[in-house]
Amino acid sequence: MQLYPYQKRVKNLILAGQNVVLQAPTGAGKTRAALAPFVEAFFDLPDDAFPKQCLYSVPMRVLASQFYREYHDLAERYKRTHHRNLDVRIQTGERSEDPQLEGDLVFATLDQTLSSALGVPYSLSPSKANLNVGAVLGSYLVFDEFHLFPLQATQATLQLLRLIGRLAPFLLMTATFSQTMLSSIGDLLKAEVVVVPQEEVMDIETRYGQQPRKRRRYEVAEQVLTAEQVLAVHDGRSLAVCNTVDRAIALYDQLCQAGCRPVPVGLPALAPIYQALAGARGEQWDRVTAQGVAMLRQQLANGPTDQPWVMLLHSRFERPHRQLKEALLQSLWNPQGIRDRNSPSLIVVATQVVEVGLDISAQALHTEIAPAASILQRAGRCARYPGEQGQVIVYPVPARENGEPNYAPYGSSKPEVAVCDLSWQAFRERQGAILDFAAEQEVIDQAHSEADAAMLQDMRKEQGEIWQRITDALVQGDASIRPQLIREVDSRTVIVYDPSSGQSEESPYRFEGISLWHGTLRGKLKELQQLQHKLGLNWALRYPAVQGDEGKDDEIAYRWLDVEKPDDISLSLIFAVHPRLVSYDAEHGLRLGVHSSGNYKSPMRSFRRDRPDYAGYQLESYVEHIAGMLRVFAGHPAARNPIADGRLRRRLAWLSQRFASQTGDWHVPVGLLERAVRLSFALHDVGKLSVDWQRFAVEYQKEIGEGEPSFLVAHTHYERGNPVHEAAQQKVRHYKPATHAGESASASVRLLCEALEGKTYHGLYRAAFAAIARHHSPGLDEARPYHLHPDAGDTVAEALATVGDPGWREWKRWLRSSDKAPNVRRHLPEVPPEGAWAWWFQYFIIVRILRLCDGLSQEKS
Repeated sequence: MQLYPYQKRVKNLILAGQNVVLQAPTGAGKTRAALAPFVEAFFDLPDDAFPKQCLYSVPMRVLASQFYREYHDLAERYKRTHHRNLDVRIQTGERSEDPQLEGDLVFATLDQTLSSALGVPYSLSPSKANLNVGAVLGSYLVFDEFHLFPLQATQATLQLLRLIGRLAPFLLMTATFSQTMLSSIGDLLKAEVVVVPQEEVMDIETRYGQQPRKRRRYEVAEQVLTAEQVLAVHDGRSLAVCNTVDRAIALYDQLCQAGCRPVPVGLPALAPIYQALAGARGEQWDRVTAQGVAMLRQQLANGPTDQPWVMLLHSRFERPHRQLKEALLQSLWNPQGIRDRNSPSLIVVATQVVEVGLDISAQALHTEIAPAASILQRAGRCARYPGEQGQVIVYPVPARENGEPNYAPYGSSKPEVAVCDLSWQAFRERQGAILDFAAEQEVIDQAHSEADAAMLQDMRKEQGEIWQRITDALVQGDASIRPQLIREVDSRTVIVYDPSSGQSEESPYRFEGISLWHGTLRGKLKELQQLQHKLGLNWALRYPAVQGDEGKDDEIAYRWLDVEKPDDISLSLIFAVHPRLVSYDAEHGLRLGVHSSGNYKSPMRSFRRDRPDYAGYQLESYVEHIAGMLRVFAGHPAARNPIADGRLRRRLAWLSQRFASQTGDWHVPVGLLERAVRLSFALHDVGKLSVDWQRFAVEYQKEIGEGEPSFLVAHTHYERGNPVHEAAQQKVRHYKPATHAGESASASVRLLCEALEGKTYHGLYRAAFAAIARHHSPGLDEARPYHLHPDAGDTVAEALATVGDPGWREWKRWLRSSDKAPNVRRHLPEVPPEGAWAWWFQYFIIVRILRLCDGLSQEKS
């Protein structure tokens, strides 16, 4: 299928080195526009012409899941036609399947990408915090549905892109930005703003005259949303969107009382499906989901046809229940499903969870008033496909006690209230109108321009503070900045759990909780307490206080304290609600303040831990270890892990070219950056070539009965859980030096400076030095005295020849021992002022490749 003209323009701009801000209507192919340059470059262009990795960021995990499924299937077709594997992965908090961002095309939620870019990744432990920054720097970055990003994340992303855009090409996409926001972002980022012309939108919607144009008629109701209003216009596929979960549940119950049949998502036969989904990932998740969808579709097909089915979808379901509902809905209301004449009559009641990420099309959309951008996103789920006719009805929200509209969760500030007021006015002025893309943009401008201008003005005022937080994150690894730069934690996790004794050793974090906006929990407290007293219970809502040493899991206990007043909700991020004060079922989800038998308890989490750095090693000489790392970097065809087939070197080619094209401190000649990487391989464990470390290796190998090695050792033979190995570790551990990374860097500093032309490119040797010093601990800045083994020089010479050429052997003369603690800080990159980040970025690139190759060096092919 040929690209649309705007898609070609975007592709050509991106491949020509011009970053882009794109505005296109929902359903117009923004995703294809974004990925067209990457797919072409990945398969057809030289390694240094464009990044060989793409990080595609979205605001919601359901969108990441949809794109992952779509492009995972496409990748299989690419493999057949191009004879090359495009490794497509997903990384969200819910599906953490690529925590180290190794895939070629990674669909991720924004918080995963942004935290990685800032060096405080949610997906990795603090000891690996420096691993993912380099992935972001070397990728083509796509930010989709940018208008839905949290305010602080929007500001941080814009400031970061100003900095890393000189290395990483990027594309920002939206359907619903005001012209004020579009032009301002384009100017700020020096990016080309592309808005799809109205004439081209019409061609896309009609498939260039081959099909009738889709049309949505907008109407405004005078009364709040009710079941009667939904049923009055229902004709097969109706979607009703409420702003709060409680109102969605109430509307769902009204529809059931009016005769609609609940979709039987609570069937006992589905229990094995839900259990499997709780721990499934990748292709297993897709397979199990498909089985569940097939079972539900069979139930719907065999049911009576005199009344419509009704299904509820919101954020307070257990993850497997929500996922299966979403998958069922997409199977019924996708382009194939809506053409099926036997498709069941269905009403879906939902909240904001359907605004993005669901490729579905309803005939009628009923929605409570919200910011215009959200209304138009919801409208994108109505009459989505060519030739469809749709009806969008906008309803007022219930009033507060003071008579003002209750816009929650949108009305938490005066600007949000103003946007909702202006949105209501804009839609009332267009009563009965059919709005095309241009007319929708007029609504956006009318409702959002003033608030957007204020947000941009605030960002300019706070620019210094934002830069300081970015610096704190990247330089110091300060994870406490996440709420200021990524997402403020305004939600609370609720688990259904009974710590009646008031103290428990069981961690509340072992349970799969449900997230609630803190205002919702505050508002529910009085209702929960009234029901508590009515039932004669001792407590209603509690929060945990840690007792004991938080650094030792086996010594932690939790004292559970009662929540007595709404302000107590600010004292914790997790709360336990008494099981008898809530109800849960697969049809309704979690309902607070509903009397139950107390049989329901929150399910346990499915934990997946990172592979330990030292899960086990074979005995390995220093030179063998370096050669193994080089194989991962340069690639070997039998590699079990796709990242070890040469991808890292191919990805480095783009960054080498970008640095070579820069000026000043950013300039690094072609080939010198790869030399720094190769040197980091050869030198990163020089600290292990000390007399003390080698003595430990010899004593350990003898203790496990394998005798003294005939070479200098990089790794001893160790199997986690092997009693002989564990006992030997304990017996000889007093020989083993506490650290080796800082010592490795210190011993190699002169060599790095000379080999990397430190007098001319003084930043690059510092970057390589920092990568070696911090290849186990991102914050390391010290070392201990050490004395290199007499054979260390010859061993390093052989390692240098392995990663480079025979002439590199001579550089061994620059290795040094140290009788006193070396000054590691002296050679680390300095804390940069705004814009002067070249050395730090080179460090993040080198340390990523070093750590990945180090960790994979002993994996068997």
